[in-house]
Amino acid sequence: MSKGFGNSKKYKKDSRDFFLEKQNINKIAIRNQFKPAIITPYYKENIKLIKRCHESCKSQTYKASHFLVSDGFPNPEINNWDANHIILSEAHNDYGNTPRGIGALSAINQGFNVILFLDADNWFENKHLESVLEMKIANLSFDIISTYRNLVLPSGEIVKSDKVDLEKKHIDTNCMIFFESSFFLLPFWTTMTKELSVIGDRIMFKRFKDNNLKIGFTEQKTVNYTTTFRVHYLRNGINPPKESKELNLDNLKNYSENKFFNWNRFDFDLRGYIQKQK
Repeated sequence: MSKGFGNSKKYKKDSRDFFLEKQNINKIAIRNQFKPAIITPYYKENIKLIKRCHESCKSQTYKASHFLVSDGFPNPEINNWDANHIILSEAHNDYGNTPRGIGALSAINQGFNVILFLDADNWFENKHLESVLEMKIANLSFDIISTYRNLVLPSGEIVKSDKVDLEKKHIDTNCMIFFESSFFLLPFWTTMTKELSVIGDRIMFKRFKDNNLKIGFTEQKTVNYTTTFRVHYLRNGINPPKESKELNLDNLKNYSENKFFNWNRFDFDLRGYIQKQK
């Protein structure tokens, strides 16, 4: 027991101590209620990259289950991992949106109440999940929590972050964490239509705002995002290799407002959205 100053009597607990103890007990109880699942769609990625992704999920300081969803090209080695391996018979060619949505829906119907996403060529820092849950416990009203990301070249070099990320104007899919009050949006990964999938995280972020969801930002770079985008080389004064790429937006020309409305029962003006982003 703590002692007072000099010859004062032994310290006795008062109402403040009991309040703090109750708070700590409540936080522990809340923390123990979280059951997170990390959803990873994969296609033809090298198994070494998928394994790095998987190991980062299993090494989280707060335990999480990993769902790996094959988009038409299952790797049998994954059957031996500590993971939920979901196999889709055909590839969907929508930047992982369909396997992402199916994996998330499978997880929540198995009782998982926190949903994270991680692409097969990316990986988490060990305290990614813990930092998110600490923020949620501190403010239970958050529907979504976002982290920041490191942009990492295949060489391992970390380059400058995208300005729109730091200004909170964009959240990459790998940085999104969904809690139960935002689960109604998870099917939207599969129904936003294939034409929009190239900008799927931007469309999902718009849905957060359209539904007035409360978003918390940890402002910690706990996601490592592998990039081969030409712009990330050029912006950092690096000569882009031949295999570097541009974001191909050609499929947006095929977007149908009628199809989107029929699938989702609300309108989305793509042209107006793009104009606002400029």
